[in-house]
Amino acid sequence: MLNTNINSKAYDVMASRQSKKILTGTLSAVETFKNGDGKELDCAVIFYDVFKVLIPLKHMSISREDKKVVRSMIGAEIDFIVKEIDEKNKIAAASRTEAMELRKSLELKKHKVGNKISVRVTSVGRDNCRVDCYGLECKVPIEEIDYGYIDKVDKYVHVGDIVQAVIKELEIEKNIVVVSIKEARPDPYEQLIKSLTKGGEYLGVVTGIQEYGVFFNIRKGVDCLCPFPNWTNFAPTIGEKYVVRIKNIDYKERKIDANIMRSIG
Repeated sequence: MLNTNINSKAYDVMASRQSKKILTGTLSAVETFKNGDGKELDCAVIFYDVFKVLIPLKHMSISREDKKVVRSMIGAEIDFIVKEIDEKNKIAAASRTEAMELRKSLELKKHKVGNKISVRVTSVGRDNCRVDCYGLECKVPIEEIDYGYIDKVDKYVHVGDIVQAVIKELEIEKNIVVVSIKEARPDPYEQLIKSLTKGGEYLGVVTGIQEYGVFFNIRKGVDCLCPFPNWTNFAPTIGEKYVVRIKNIDYKERKIDANIMRSIG
């Protein structure tokens, strides 16, 4: 007879320990844990119902065993397999590495280049994000996150997000996977570019400022680049609105050049 005092998640923990069932939880903390031998271990922490699941950094399948790396992943959904259980103190030791290897062998092999898959965002950097693709992690560069000019990755994706992506390259035996998030979304450029005319003047919102010019969004996913005008005290900021005049549209290179005409407001 089943013990009704034990909930389903507690059974999951037991099942993971006994049969290598893959569990998924939110990485909630990073701590230094002292084991029974008095040795200190830096661990990722998942609170799985009543259990505190500890994953030593060497079992986290990360680029380097550094608390900073794990700290950047707090809030991410990660897989793990329970290895040991302290039932009395409701503590479990687990391995993310083992779970990812199993997920890769069971699920990733079902996919091929061109497939659209769900990926988990595990960390966000200045010019890329990392995603977990069924047991293999890869970096997605800023230009593959969305269409148009992107100044900050964290405006588009966040740790813990589950997003769609298209597989661009896949060599499971070499642990290589390359994906594009933007290609899983409709490309607005093809249709919206037809609505713009050379010589037309349009409302533009500043999306990026570089040493060679200012990027403006004209329509969602369609940006133009303007040189700095010869104005006194010109200091644009992200989100400001201007009128821009299109001087050239390069359909092949998907590039629009324009000039700044005046500020709005």
